[in-house]
Amino acid sequence: MVDMKNLLTMQGTMFLMILAGMVLGKIHMITKEGRGSLTKIVINLVLPCNILYAFSKADSSALSSMITVVAMAFFLQIVWYLASKLLWKKMPAYRRGVMRYSFQFSNCGFLGNPVIEGLYGAQGLIYASVYLIPIRIFMWSVGLGCFQENSGSFGKVVKKVVTHPCILATVVGILWMFFPIQLPEFLYKTIYSFNLCLTPFTMLIIGSIMADANLKEMFCKDIYVICLLRLVVQPLIVLCICRLLNLETLVAEVVTVLVAMPVASTTAILASQNDCDATFASNAVILTTILSLITIPLFGRLVGVVF
Repeated sequence: MVDMKNLLTMQGTMFLMILAGMVLGKIHMITKEGRGSLTKIVINLVLPCNILYAFSKADSSALSSMITVVAMAFFLQIVWYLASKLLWKKMPAYRRGVMRYSFQFSNCGFLGNPVIEGLYGAQGLIYASVYLIPIRIFMWSVGLGCFQENSGSFGKVVKKVVTHPCILATVVGILWMFFPIQLPEFLYKTIYSFNLCLTPFTMLIIGSIMADANLKEMFCKDIYVICLLRLVVQPLIVLCICRLLNLETLVAEVVTVLVAMPVASTTAILASQNDCDATFASNAVILTTILSLITIPLFGRLVGVVF
């Protein structure tokens, strides 16, 4: 079960980091171009180091649990995809893609890793890393299809998946877990040091995104629907499935909390690139992120009570 004191301390720390990002965004110390560069650094360097460091602490006996996590991720993505095809089939195309993508994909890759590591430590982070493998496959295939009729050839999708830095880090980490080698101390400390940057960098980026929020346009029925589904209904469904399957407690905790993450930040980027409702997409990302500061601790606590 999650320690409530540690949970609230983590949330308070993350809130202050996000607030710092908002202030820096408002005074243009973090510009849109700077935010893009910082995001690339996180995805291509900091997150892979974070994953590698987690696997350096891993126990190979957890392989069966890792397989369970991957299977759950695949199953859930299929369910969300089919549900999204039905829920908004009559909605105008310029917003339908945003609603479908927001429903299918949470911000589990970007925000999920620091939250899971803070709640469940290195072993939880390992489960989060393997959970993301199916998510990234779906993101670059049916996910792009939410905005584009032709989302690219199978070969392009495979190339994007297998060359993604976080996927590569996960594969290397799994091999390292089964065939442990002693890295030179300077290399290990470099990985560890970049690993420590994950939470502050991620929160600064999220805060700078929130600095661009337009409160007048943020509140509408469709955003309320996405908030309810993304932050409450979907994680509750997953929690019930985990309970029915009697999954290992840590597996259930990690999967449920990752599903409870806010709308993926890529939603706004893809909406803008494909002439969809980019303002609505940005507001969905921002509002669900704000509300998730409340709902994530609640689900972290609830899973511990149920299991």
